[in-house]
Amino acid sequence: MGEWKLSKEEFERLKKKTVMEVVERRFPDIKGEEKIALCSFFEELFNQFMVEEREIYLEGEDKDKGNGYYNRELISRFGKLGLEVPRVRSGEFRPSLLGTRYKRHSEDFEDFLISLLVNGYSKNQIVRTLKKLELPYSEEQIERIKEGLKEKVEDFKNRQLKEDWFCMIIDGYHCQIKDKSKVKEAVIYVILLISLEGKKEIGGWYIEFGRENKTDWIKIFNDLISRGLKRVLVIISDDFPGLNDSIREIFPLADHQLCYVHLQRNIKRNMGKQDAKEFKEELEKIIVSCEKDEEAIEKFSLLIEKYKKKYPYFMRKLDTNKERYFSFKKYPKDIQKYIYTTNACENINRQLEDRRIKSGGYFQSTEVIDMNFYLLWENLENGRWRKPIPNLKGCEYEIRQLFNLRYSGKEVSQTQNF
Repeated sequence: MGEWKLSKEEFERLKKKTVMEVVERRFPDIKGEEKIALCSFFEELFNQFMVEEREIYLEGEDKDKGNGYYNRELISRFGKLGLEVPRVRSGEFRPSLLGTRYKRHSEDFEDFLISLLVNGYSKNQIVRTLKKLELPYSEEQIERIKEGLKEKVEDFKNRQLKEDWFCMIIDGYHCQIKDKSKVKEAVIYVILLISLEGKKEIGGWYIEFGRENKTDWIKIFNDLISRGLKRVLVIISDDFPGLNDSIREIFPLADHQLCYVHLQRNIKRNMGKQDAKEFKEELEKIIVSCEKDEEAIEKFSLLIEKYKKKYPYFMRKLDTNKERYFSFKKYPKDIQKYIYTTNACENINRQLEDRRIKSGGYFQSTEVIDMNFYLLWENLENGRWRKPIPNLKGCEYEIRQLFNLRYSGKEVSQTQNF
């Protein structure tokens, strides 16, 4: 007979039941302004939960019986909880809330410490915060959690990648980071990969001080290659100078799609208000009506010609890049919306932006960014990114066919020194 373990479904059902029972009993006439004694509340809640869990256990174990309680302290973010842990005669029952044997703090307390770390709190600030909340603390415990996170970050950033990918979305997030005693301009280069099966994955993030530049991008591509990435069907980026040449040289067989959203912004920035409105309307008609990239490029060329005299420099630039604005048209219609903008990367950047604003307008260190990014990936991996994107999964056969046509029998030479 193994150690008792409550299933996830039973745990959730029991949690809901006990919360409602304790709330109704303890706060029958609760008002918004009333101060709730959280510590006492959670003691009663946890104790009730463990009693209910023992009842479930005993229903399935006819030969076992309840055997009183023993006292146990558990550290949580609400304070020190004095628990009465129910026992059984066989000793095989152990409440799920207690977690690992001999552990004296709950998972939410550890999460609380992690949240302080990733928001840029120094060790002294964390200790002061814990004291103020009358929570026990250990500098060794704080350091252990921090080192554990750093180790996970390094393992993640250096992990081996699969060789073949459907697409790679890349973007640079510009921000300020404190480096020793100075706040400096920096770029966080974000790499988002989507597998041939349609599953998203963060390929990596790279923090560099200074402005976005071609040298950094080459270094990043080389790192991805050294970690195993070889072939990718399409790469999506903004129109950063020099990036197209780097992609063409390092990933010569990959399609390069320039972000459609960035194109719209550039139109607004470089053309008069009425011209920009009309240009974008015509461009939208091309996007909607054209099935193939060749047709879209041809119509786009005519649109460029119309405004060439009035905006010679900008139209010349659009003409140079016209093929790369419609690469997404080479792919099945159901998946085109996933590969014509860098929005997926920018969604990640927005979450980083929220953290930057909350921390006073700049990040306290590169270490803080690493921990934030890792936890962000972990949340996505265990949540929205757990399964492949349905539309991409539904087109997996077509994606693989396109991939095989592109790369079958072709050796991809990727030199790592440029």
